[in-house]
Amino acid sequence: MTTKTKTALQRIADGLQVRLARWLPRHIPIAFKLALIMTLLLVLGMASLGLFISENQNRLIRTQLHDFGSTMALQLAKLASEPILSENGLNLRMLTTNLGQDEKILGAGIYAHDGELLSATGLQPTLAAPSSDANSVISRPWFRSAPDGAAERLISFEAPATYQGVRVGSVVVTLSASQMDQAALRARKAIIYATLAMTVLASLLAYWLSRRLSLPIHHLMEATQAIGRGDLAIRIDQRRNDEIGFLFEGFNNMAAGLLKKSQVEQVFSRYVSKSVADKVLANLDEVRLVDRPIEATVLFADITGFTAMSEKLEPQQVSELLNEYFSYISHACTLYGGVVDKFIGDCAMLVFGVLEDDTDHAFNAVSCAVLIQQLAAQLNEQRRADGRPEVHFRIGINCGAMLAGNLGSDERMEYTVVGDAVNLASRLCCEAEPDQIIIRKQLFTLLQPRIVAQAGQTLPIRGKSAPVQIYSVQDIHGDARPQLATNLRMVLNSKTVQQNLRAADHA
Repeated sequence: MTTKTKTALQRIADGLQVRLARWLPRHIPIAFKLALIMTLLLVLGMASLGLFISENQNRLIRTQLHDFGSTMALQLAKLASEPILSENGLNLRMLTTNLGQDEKILGAGIYAHDGELLSATGLQPTLAAPSSDANSVISRPWFRSAPDGAAERLISFEAPATYQGVRVGSVVVTLSASQMDQAALRARKAIIYATLAMTVLASLLAYWLSRRLSLPIHHLMEATQAIGRGDLAIRIDQRRNDEIGFLFEGFNNMAAGLLKKSQVEQVFSRYVSKSVADKVLANLDEVRLVDRPIEATVLFADITGFTAMSEKLEPQQVSELLNEYFSYISHACTLYGGVVDKFIGDCAMLVFGVLEDDTDHAFNAVSCAVLIQQLAAQLNEQRRADGRPEVHFRIGINCGAMLAGNLGSDERMEYTVVGDAVNLASRLCCEAEPDQIIIRKQLFTLLQPRIVAQAGQTLPIRGKSAPVQIYSVQDIHGDARPQLATNLRMVLNSKTVQQNLRAADHA
């Protein structure tokens, strides 16, 4: 190499060094350097160890595969030697057929001394000239096209079939080498995963070192993550007289505002349906929900004899009784996809198919009514045992066209449903007897294959020009019965219900 060439290469190296120096930061923290060195050492060590383990595993699998193939070939050769000599084709076919039933063996073949195929099953390689060594097993690797178009590697083991020291033919057992390939692939994946794990470990160490230098930012990050998890009561108590202190103060003010907003949303959701609350809070700029005509089902559930019952109870006991049973009704309504429209004294108004699309809202409403009556029946058994007055519901249900929208003024409004179908449901509830569910004939005709109902009398309904044929629902049919029983257990065992029961017992 000439002097001019050496000088040119030196200039190129100096230029690269200058450019590299411009790109790199002037100051590299010692924590970063130590973390980088430890990460590299751990990665190299794990990669070396993984390669060593992978190689040993592959060698062991290859040995096991060759031992298995050789053993099977020798056994087949031993069993086939006499049938080859006696030209017993039936025994030869039985040998290859039985061997081919092993999932590990892809093919088995028995050949005569001149190379003629006597019996075979599965895959067969193209054999070369028979081996002259009568005491050895020869492995012949070859390939075939798999169904997916890929090349599958196979290994055929050829063993001589001898009878009293004389070679009478040969046998071939074919195995798949994909097991070795899959093991090698798993070993490579293990190396990658171990390397990644060590990289994460080294990164954590680097994080611990750098954390000592950026502890205030770390506190802010943890507090931000707590806010993301919903812990709005988190606060940073550190007091600092620098920019970080102002940042902490701004974060605390933000967290206090979010906590107040969350509390307002929770209280709001208790006074209106959760679905309505979600829709309103999602669009605070335009509070009004769009009025729209819908086809839905309304259910009115009223406690019979409540006025007489309340005269015998303290006001606190009346409140606890209503809260207890309204909790049951609210839970039952949710299980069948309905929403509580409102509580009117001792009456609950439930709607189905209003806020959420529900093509089976009529049946869900009837199922909810049956659940409420069964629930009341079970609770009355406990109330009788405790010496408390029983609670009975009368329920009216109607399905039809109605208008879902806002009622009220700009200062106070509610989202509800109105229409003739709603009024009729209320009238049916008033006509029902204790523990009775009343529907009109049109709804019975719609649900007739799925409910158990008995025809009642034709009643004149105030506000209706023609009398209404009513039906009394006793139960529901078919596959919905197990779900009804499951829902009944869920309501009785719910945490909210248990709390209400304890409060009522205490009173």
